[in-house]
Order: sequence, then C-alpha cells, then structure tokens
Amino acid sequence: METLKLLFLIYVKPAFAFSEIMDRGSWPVAAGITLVVGILFFFTVNAKLNTAYQLPVLSDFYSEVFYSEIDPEQAERLQANAMRQYQEAVRNQQAIPIVGDRFFTFFSFDPSSFYRPLIAISLFYVPLLILCVSIFGGVASFGLLLRRDYAVIATCALLAWSAAHLPFAIAGVALFGSSIDPSFWLSLWIASGAVFGILMFFAIRTVFGTSNLVALVTVALSWIGFPIAMYVIQFIGPWLLSPFLLLLVIFYFGGFLGGQVQGFGSAYRQRQNLKRFLQNATINPRDADAHVQLGIIYLDRRQESRAVEHFTKAVEIDREEIDANYELGRIARRSKDLQKALDHFAIVVSQDDRFRLSEIWREIGATYLDAGMLSEAYEPLEKFVERRPVEPEGLYYFGRLLRAKGDEDRAREMFESAIENARTSPYFRSRQLGQWAKLAAKELKVS
Repeated sequence: METLKLLFLIYVKPAFAFSEIMDRGSWPVAAGITLVVGILFFFTVNAKLNTAYQLPVLSDFYSEVFYSEIDPEQAERLQANAMRQYQEAVRNQQAIPIVGDRFFTFFSFDPSSFYRPLIAISLFYVPLLILCVSIFGGVASFGLLLRRDYAVIATCALLAWSAAHLPFAIAGVALFGSSIDPSFWLSLWIASGAVFGILMFFAIRTVFGTSNLVALVTVALSWIGFPIAMYVIQFIGPWLLSPFLLLLVIFYFGGFLGGQVQGFGSAYRQRQNLKRFLQNATINPRDADAHVQLGIIYLDRRQESRAVEHFTKAVEIDREEIDANYELGRIARRSKDLQKALDHFAIVVSQDDRFRLSEIWREIGATYLDAGMLSEAYEPLEKFVERRPVEPEGLYYFGRLLRAKGDEDRAREMFESAIENARTSPYFRSRQLGQWAKLAAKELKVS
C-alpha cells in the first residue's frame, strides 16, 4: 500500500515522490505494479495498435505441414487461396504515420508481451542509465553506482513507467469498445513514452543529484537502449521467464550473482533503514544528531533546502553542534552569504581547529578569498596547505591567493602541485579531485 501511495504521489510532486521512493519504495511491489499496468496497457492500447498496424504473418494463413498431408491438387488450390488472403490482409493493413512498416524492426504491439517492460527496465535500461550517469555526470564509477544505486533507480524507473502508462491504460479500458481511429491509440502510446522520459528526468536528478543537462542527456541516451532491449527480449524473453533458467542461475552462478544481489539488497535496505531510524529518532525534540544525519543524507542527494532545514534544527537544539555549523557554513558560502559562512566556521574552529582533517581552514580561507579579503585569507590557507600539502583543492585556492598578491612563481608552483596530486590520487578519488586540476590548469594557461 505504501508503494502504491508513492506511485500516485509522482503525479503531484515527482521530485519529492522519488525522494520518498528511495527510502520507502519496494522493488518487488514496484515490479508487481508494472506487470499489472503492463497488462492493462498492452491488452488495450497495444491490442488496438496490433490490430490496426501490425503486418500479418504468412504462417497464420499458410502451413506447409498441413498442405503436405492432403491431395496435391487440393493443396495447390488451398495454398493459392491462402496466399490471396494473406496479400489482401497486407493491402488492407494501415501503415504507421511517418515511419511506415520499418517501425516493427524494433517495436512490436503484441499484447501478450506485457512482461517486456519489466525485463527491459530491470536488465537493460537501468544499467545503461547508470553507465550514462557515470560517464557524463562524474558522480562515481559505474561499478560503484551499480552496487549502490541499482535497486533504488530500478524501483524509481519501474514506478515511473507505471505512472506514465497508467492513465493511458485506464483510457484504453474505458474506450476499448469504441470505434476510434488508430491514430488516437498511437498518440496514447507515444504520449506514455514521453511522460516516462519526463518522469525519469526527475528520478535521475533526485537519485544521483546530477545537473539538469546531465539528466537530459542521460534520459535521451538511455532511450536508445530501450527499443533495442524490447527487440532482444522478443527472442530471449521466454528463456528469462523459464524456471529451468532460474535454477541454472542459482546452481551455477549463485556464488557471483548471489553476492551481487545481496550487495544490491543490503545497500538498499541500509539506505532505507537509516532514514527510517533517523526519522523515528526525531520524535525526541532534543536529538540534534538525528537532524545532522538527516541533513547529510539530503545533502548527499543534492536536496539542499531540506538539508538546511535539518542542520538549522540541529543548531537550534545545540548552538555549538560542530557538523551542522560546518555544513551550514559551506552552504552559506556557496550561496555567497559570506559573513554567515564565517560565523558558522568560527563556531567550528572554537570546538576543533583540526575539524575534518583541517578542512575548516581551507573553507575559511576560501571564504575570505571570495570576499576579496586577501590578508585575512592568507593565514588559514597557508595553515591548511602546511597540514595537507597534497590536497588539490587547498593548493588551488592558495595558488589563486598568491597570484592575487603578486607572487606568480609560488602561485604556479601551487597550481602545478594541484594538477600532479590530482593525477596521482587513488582512482576512487580521481573524479572528485579532477575538477580542481582542471581549474588549476586554466590558471596556468592565463599566466
């Protein structure tokens, strides 16, 4: 019932709905909803399109086995009659507007293939989507995103597909008995696909925290794989649904595949249980740490406004809550509210001047630098670089400061060091640190 409520919430607040699906959605329930909606949609809209546009198959009119068992002359007459019926059926069949009969190379309106969206989304569409996010979004490696976010984005994608097709499926049920032009049913089919793409835009932004551009590119490119997947499933679908194949997977690939599935499931459950626990913890009005952890979760998802809400509550409970002040300071700095940022950072320093491995000094120095207060920026940035001499972000900011103060040689040294340290960093940090190397390279080109 909970997942069903989230399905209807997609129509009202898609971004918020996908955020809630991440925490409370159920993949098995989402899969079941997809199958039900698929049945309604395929046996109404697809059935009408199949009747109107799908080219007839010769085997429906002609069977060599049958004709080989009767008198040759009678067989010849029946064969000729069957061929005339087939040709007549082909002539009477309508062509799909614009694309014509070439459409059926990748798409089929077979109403009995209602299970294909579930398989296509789970096995083809979601992995391709994750690959696109990894390449264009720079969020993390494909393997990491697959293990961490597969179950989450698969649940979101299944519910997005169901939400996109449900209204048109209901319309199909209501209008099935009427004699409406086939183009109307085709428009419902096209509209459902377009709505699915729009909803996936919100899902990608919510789950991965990407920019609008990356989300658009990912939706566009991942759609390339969808018709291909639907086409492939025409041939492998029965095998995928075969109990024999499932047993084969369990006995022969159980070690590897089981480990992956367990990883998907444990990551999903951990994500859900954490937020559920923290939400329950907020029942205690004095639990500042619960609000901090909730804020960190929302910040990780790029839902900054909700993160600020919880960090602010934490500070209201405990004015000197160090993590909440640090994150509020960083958010204020990004929002160009520099004095507010400095106020929060001052509280952090008063509690621990080595907070986050001395990152607090980098943040203070960068804030002063943004404000044009070069003298005030020098000491904190110098202190950070002394403590963290291989950290590209701090080296980049210190290089900018040195250049602004006229020390060109030391500035170039900082930029070159930032580039080198980013290049030699571990793979799992290379994407994160690469942006500072690029900015440092731009500064070198300027000089």
